[in-house]
Amino acid sequence: MSVTFDIGRMLEHMRVLCKELSPRTPAGPGERKAAEYVAGVLHQMGIKDVMLHSYKGISTLGLPATIAALIGIFGFLLGWLGGKIGMWLGGALLFLSAYTIRNLLRTVPPFFQPLITRREGRNVIATVPARQTPRKRIFILAHLDANKQRFTFPPSNPALMKPMETASVLLMAFAGLSFWLQALLGWSTFFWFQVISLTILLIVLIGLLADEFQPTVEGANDNASAVVVALALAENLLSQPLLQSEVTFLFTGCEETGHHGLQAYLNEYRPSKKGTYWIDLELVGAGQLCFATRHGISYLTEYEPSREMLELAEETARVHPSLGVIGRPMLILEEVSTLRNYGYSALCLMGYNQQGYLPHWHRLSDTMENIEPEMLKRTALFVWELLQTIDRK
Repeated sequence: MSVTFDIGRMLEHMRVLCKELSPRTPAGPGERKAAEYVAGVLHQMGIKDVMLHSYKGISTLGLPATIAALIGIFGFLLGWLGGKIGMWLGGALLFLSAYTIRNLLRTVPPFFQPLITRREGRNVIATVPARQTPRKRIFILAHLDANKQRFTFPPSNPALMKPMETASVLLMAFAGLSFWLQALLGWSTFFWFQVISLTILLIVLIGLLADEFQPTVEGANDNASAVVVALALAENLLSQPLLQSEVTFLFTGCEETGHHGLQAYLNEYRPSKKGTYWIDLELVGAGQLCFATRHGISYLTEYEPSREMLELAEETARVHPSLGVIGRPMLILEEVSTLRNYGYSALCLMGYNQQGYLPHWHRLSDTMENIEPEMLKRTALFVWELLQTIDRK
């Protein structure tokens, strides 16, 4: 059977999300209204199994990053002012700061996460059953929230992001080591290195705090584009369900602040890892479509999709060359990171521009006016064919 996607309906959903429900701040009123809107659309389609799932999250990415930086600053002060014991303790705090920053760059929850996740967010869960008894379960993932404009994530030259983030972790770790060597051996030759490290940390902290005063972007590409593609796929699956695979659509919140919505879903529902496939949609409304073969925003925290999902995507792209989808490394941190941390088979689809980076990523230019309808259609068609490939295997 052929499949068609109603671009006009997709753009109408996007208009509501971007123009009526913005700002969709993580764990904020806009995100919750977006969840209610998506749940209502799914009900109107005729999907019976639709649920709103509440969880606790945070409203801004800057909060955990600032806490991690402050731990490091306190470590410097303790190391300089606390004598030999202060050097040992200050070094330990600097290692803790480096470890926490590294975890944030891979969406591993920081040790203080239970203390800061206090705001209510919502996921939307909807399942389209298979025609036969299901042997597989496929998840299609799209997040509801939008980030602030952030000039540190990414910087104006995205090529600098990996070196900068890698250096921030290594500098804290080496500074901690220098305090321990100073306490153990009495060396004072590290003082200027420590001063330079603290100066860089303060510059990073100022950048983080400056970003906190930026407005929340409209979030048309990141990530209303993924939401409307997922809705279009759900509508088509209702009339043409897969043979042996049930498909669960998971619209998450708080993706932009550490994947709290996805983590809450995985912790509460614990879907099986066997026979389970995850397709994450990110920024699929502009540029050219690809699937990431390597992800990450630092050299210390790179990660890859599962081999099985990568092979399935490569096969689909090979069979449907007219869609122009390729695999390529991408500068991105998204929910495949958390899924791989939990051991799931996952893959991410996204757009890339002429420079090879995500279009309009965390910039005020991320508006509905900059969405390319043809890209939405191409994404929906490729995901549809990928679903058929998974179902046949």
